[in-house]
Amino acid sequence: MEETVKVTATYGKYTEKDLMEMDPVALGALLRERTHHMIEVPLYPSLLKESGKTKSNFGIQAQNVFDIWRKRGFAENTPDIKWVKKYLSIAEKMRSGEKVELNRPLPEPFTEEEMRVVHKLIYDRCSIRDWIDKEVPDEMLYKIMDAGRMAPIGCNLDEIRFIVLKPPEETKMIWSDISTKNAVIIVLCHDKRGIQVVGQDQSVPHNAGFDASAAADHMLLMAHALGLGGVWLTEIKKTDGTRNTAEEFKKRYGLPDYIEVHLHIAVGWTAMGTIKSARIPLEDMIISRDDFE
Repeated sequence: MEETVKVTATYGKYTEKDLMEMDPVALGALLRERTHHMIEVPLYPSLLKESGKTKSNFGIQAQNVFDIWRKRGFAENTPDIKWVKKYLSIAEKMRSGEKVELNRPLPEPFTEEEMRVVHKLIYDRCSIRDWIDKEVPDEMLYKIMDAGRMAPIGCNLDEIRFIVLKPPEETKMIWSDISTKNAVIIVLCHDKRGIQVVGQDQSVPHNAGFDASAAADHMLLMAHALGLGGVWLTEIKKTDGTRNTAEEFKKRYGLPDYIEVHLHIAVGWTAMGTIKSARIPLEDMIISRDDFE
C-alpha cells in the first residue's frame, strides 16, 4: 500500500518515511515554511472575520512536520521552534472552535528622540573603504551577524549563512575591486537544502539573493551603530569578460555543493572620515504613470 502523503509543498509531496529520512536542515526549513504559509499567513485574515472560523485542517501540515521533528528528537528550545510551537498552539485552538485573541500591541510612532537615532543611523551611514590596524572584537562581529539574522527573509527559511574571514591569508581568498587591508570580511551565503525542499529553487530562485541583500543592509547599519566602518562588496558571475569569483572562493574555502556564495561585507575601524555620497532628489526616483504619457 502506498504511504499516505503527510505534507504537500509547492514542488514536492512528502510521506512520513520521507520526513523521517530528510536532512535535518531541510526538515527545519520545511517546518518553518509550512508554519508560515499554512498558519501565519492565513491566520490574521481569519481573526479579522467576525466569525473567526477557519478550516478543519488549519495548520495540520505544519503539525505533521513538527510531529516528525519531535519524533526524531530534535531540539525544541531554539527561537525558531518556539515560534513554530506558538503558532501550532493557536492553530489547534482554532480547529477546536476556541476563540483566539492575540492582544498583540500595534506599532506606535517613535518619539522625537528615537527618530533622531533612526535618522543618525540611516542618513549618516556611508561606505568606508580604508581601515586602521585594530582588531574588531568578536562580540562586535557577533552583533553584526545577529543583525543580519533578524533581517526580513522569505518564508522563514533561515537559509542565510555567514563566514568570517580575519587573517590576511583568508581575506585574500575573496575577490575585491578595492583593498580590504585591516578589515574583517563577512561572506554571506545561502544553504540550498532548505530552498530545495520547498521548491523555491524552481519557483523563486532569486529569493535567496534578496534575503542575503537584506541581511547585509542590516549588518552594515549595525556596524555603523557600533562605531565601525563597512562596505558592501559583490561577488561576480562568469561572463565573456569576468570570472566566477563566488565559485572560486567556494572551492578555495572548501564549501560543500549546497552552500552558495552571494556577497560579502568588509568591516573594521575607520581610518579617516569620508564625504557621504548624495542621492538624486526623491521626486526624481518616484515613477508615475503620467511620466510615460
